[in-house]
Amino acid sequence: MPPAVAGLSGTCVAVPCRFGYPEELRPAAVHGLWYFGSPYPKNYPPVVARSRAGAVHESFTGRARLVGDPGVRDCSLLLGPLSPELAGKYYFRGDLGGYNQYSFSEHTTLEVLEEPVLEVPPELVAGEEVELRCRVPDNCPQLQPRVGWEGIEELPEASERELREDAAGAGTILALLRFRPRREDGGRRLGCRVAFANSTLAFEATVALDVQYAPRSPVLNGSLWVVAGDPVTVTCGAASHPAPIVTVTRGRRVVAAAVYEPQVTMTLAAAKPEDAGEYLCRAENQHGESSLPFNLTVEFPPILLPDSRCTPGGDGARCVCSASAIPEPAVTFDLPSRNVTVTEGHRDYTVTTPGQGTGGVVTVTGILTLQGTLDPRLAVLCSAHNPHGSVQQQLRFHHPAGLVWAKVGPVGAVVAFAIVIALVCYLSQSRRK
Repeated sequence: MPPAVAGLSGTCVAVPCRFGYPEELRPAAVHGLWYFGSPYPKNYPPVVARSRAGAVHESFTGRARLVGDPGVRDCSLLLGPLSPELAGKYYFRGDLGGYNQYSFSEHTTLEVLEEPVLEVPPELVAGEEVELRCRVPDNCPQLQPRVGWEGIEELPEASERELREDAAGAGTILALLRFRPRREDGGRRLGCRVAFANSTLAFEATVALDVQYAPRSPVLNGSLWVVAGDPVTVTCGAASHPAPIVTVTRGRRVVAAAVYEPQVTMTLAAAKPEDAGEYLCRAENQHGESSLPFNLTVEFPPILLPDSRCTPGGDGARCVCSASAIPEPAVTFDLPSRNVTVTEGHRDYTVTTPGQGTGGVVTVTGILTLQGTLDPRLAVLCSAHNPHGSVQQQLRFHHPAGLVWAKVGPVGAVVAFAIVIALVCYLSQSRRK
């Protein structure tokens, strides 16, 4: 007999069974019966069926027959209609007359199913081929199952096939469904349906597809254009299954991270100009990764750079006023002693804008060329402004007369130093005399 056999509730199960006994016994008649739950009469197990007239347990009245002929060593049993209380172990006992009675320890275990067994792989990944299996017991001679799949109409490239398995006399129909799930198939219900000819019995097992997939392209929420001092909150999220690890990095530095969460939030209490620049949002799980670069722009009032100064040279001087800001600053020169403001367009003024630097910072350099003799009291003011503020700094200017050492050069300085030493020595000798 098969060690295990299964049947759907309301159908039947035929248990093929053969037994043997020593040839020298030569019994005049052979009878048999089936027990439920235990092979030993002393335990008073329920009697399932007999080969000759006799009482059986009420649970099996009209639902069990010993259809085999023990006289030819056939102990086959037919059970049905099945219900959950019939599930369990069944044992055969042979009666050859007199003391020649024996309960076989070999048994069959009946499983009563309310629906077919639907086997789904533990992991369904978008784009990778999977196979679903539907197992349907086929052990009832009067009812032949017909198996089909429900909900597969919109599955691309779905293919079906059917096999039959036999294990020691227990039959199973195995229906196979192959397809490549898509991300949008997540939640789709598929079903394995079983029906029988000339019967109203029908069974179905369904499953909602749990499709895993790599993170999709990240999505940003929040302002990427702020003013220095303002708080910054930028959320980056990516749809994926399972939930990804989401990070925001700047260069090699991790600014924000969320583990197995759909999104991460980057916060800055007060934005500074140095916070501006390129960031990268990256989401990853075991099926892949996706990333999105983004730029944070921090607007700020002008900052005057250290190279803002005046340099005498030749007949006049060259003054430089250099400022960085976002948005682009306007640079001007003020000469208070002359009551003059020099802006772009003046014949002695030129301006250069090298372009945007890191984080969109714009540096503007204004150059003022002063001609002729310079007034010792001349002061030059460097000014820069944009919509967020202004800044002004005096470029201190020294009269060329104070630059004698610079004009005579290094050789002249050495000669002058020698003259001074000689003069000191002369005065010293004069005093001794």
